[in-house]
Amino acid sequence: MARVYAAARFCYNDRNPSERGMMSVTEIRAYLVRLRPYLIASIILFGGGFVIGLMIVHRFPQMADSFESSLTGFVKIFRDLPKFRLFTAIFINNSVKTLLAILLGLIFGLIPAFFLIVNGAALGAVMSLSTHARGLRESLLSVLPHGIPELGAVFLGTAIGIMLGMMVLRKITGKSQVKIGTELRQGFKFFYSVIIPLLVFAAGVEAYVTTALITR
Repeated sequence: MARVYAAARFCYNDRNPSERGMMSVTEIRAYLVRLRPYLIASIILFGGGFVIGLMIVHRFPQMADSFESSLTGFVKIFRDLPKFRLFTAIFINNSVKTLLAILLGLIFGLIPAFFLIVNGAALGAVMSLSTHARGLRESLLSVLPHGIPELGAVFLGTAIGIMLGMMVLRKITGKSQVKIGTELRQGFKFFYSVIIPLLVFAAGVEAYVTTALITR
C-alpha cells in the first residue's frame, strides 16, 4: 500500500488546487449540485442493468455458463500479478473507461447510458453466479470493499457524460447557448479532482484488501 500512497502523492503534490488545474471544495460542491439529476439517472440505469443480469442468469443458464467461463479466464490473467502491478492495471482500466464515458457522452449521452446498463448486467450476473457458488457473505466481501468507491467514481463519470450529452442536444435544438468546450473542461477538472482519487483508492483496496479477504 505504501507504493499506492507514493503514486497518489506523485499525482497530488503540495501545490494548491488552482495551481494543479483542480477544483476547489466550493467548486466541487457546486458541480455536484449540477450533476445530481444525472447521477440519479446513472444509478437507475445501472440498477436496471443489474436486474437484467439477474434475469439472464436465471432464464438463460447456458448463456450464464458461457459468461462464467469467460469470467474465470479473465480473473486468472490478473490473479497471479504482483500487487502493485494489479493495482496499476485496475486503476488504468477503470480510469480509461470512465474518461471515455465522459468524452463519448457528447454523443447525446447514449454511450455512458449503454455502458451503465451493460456493466450493471455484468455485475448482476457475477453476483448471482458467485452467490450460488460461494454464498452471499463471500460474494459481498469480494465486491463491496472496492466496489463502493469504484462505483461512486463510475457513476460520477457517467453522470458528467450524460449531462454533456443533454447539453449538446439542447444546443443543437436551439434551447441553450451553453459553451460545450467550457463544460467539457469543467468535466475534466472534476475528473482529475474527484474521480481520479476515488479510482486510486478503489484500485488500492481491490489489489491489497479484497484479494486478501477472498484468499484467506
